[in-house]
Amino acid sequence: MRKKRKKQMEDIDLMEELEYYQPRKKRLEIPQKYVIAAVLILLAGAAFLFSPFFAVKNIRVENSERFATSDLCERIGLNQGDNAILFNRSKAEDILRQDPYIKDARLVWEFPDTMVISLTERKVRAYVPYMGSYLYIDEEGRVLDVQNVYTEGLPLVKGLVFSGFQRGEVLQVENQESLQVMLQISQMIQKYNLTEFAVEVDVSNTSDIYATVNQVQVHLGTMDNMDQKIRTMAAVVVTIPEEDRGTLDLSDLSKPIVFQYLL
Repeated sequence: MRKKRKKQMEDIDLMEELEYYQPRKKRLEIPQKYVIAAVLILLAGAAFLFSPFFAVKNIRVENSERFATSDLCERIGLNQGDNAILFNRSKAEDILRQDPYIKDARLVWEFPDTMVISLTERKVRAYVPYMGSYLYIDEEGRVLDVQNVYTEGLPLVKGLVFSGFQRGEVLQVENQESLQVMLQISQMIQKYNLTEFAVEVDVSNTSDIYATVNQVQVHLGTMDNMDQKIRTMAAVVVTIPEEDRGTLDLSDLSKPIVFQYLL
């Protein structure tokens, strides 16, 4: 047993000696000229990257009716002379999308010196009174803005029940059906060019809807045939002098349409 163990130890010693005398692998040495060439290439690339060749000389805004070029550039920190490659376009897009009026924003670099800011804007479709002010609502029911005044050209909608709002978010109302009715009617009002008139719509009862155009109260009734009702209302009110007061019943279009004056 001892001889066997001794033989094993001798074998191990022999293997260690063999490993010791094995020629070691030579380290791969890169010629200095190649190292210098690589450094020079990197420096040249960096110099070209930061050169005026990639400087932004032109800034163009597309699909925007609301925002001026200078306003958008100030928000995202874009200036003429900025490096088009190094400018953080993704961050700029995120900043622009934070505005409630901007649904989407894209920055595109047109080689070699033009930066294009392309927007998809949200548009005001109606106004909703709230505690002495007015909420500006888009086609999705989103609150784009709140102001102390509103301009004619879009319907003023009454009858929505809500306790608060958040700018940039869809208005949370208790009577959700009334909100959907409001959105549909506001689109029809613009469709038939009633934006030239002072229009108010009461949607508190979606089964018995009323509108007021200038000084004419219009009974619209239910949402049945609402597109035709709004089209008829648009055709009739243009024939009524702005100072005239009266009522117009369009709740049942199968009946004769009669304008009744109020003295």
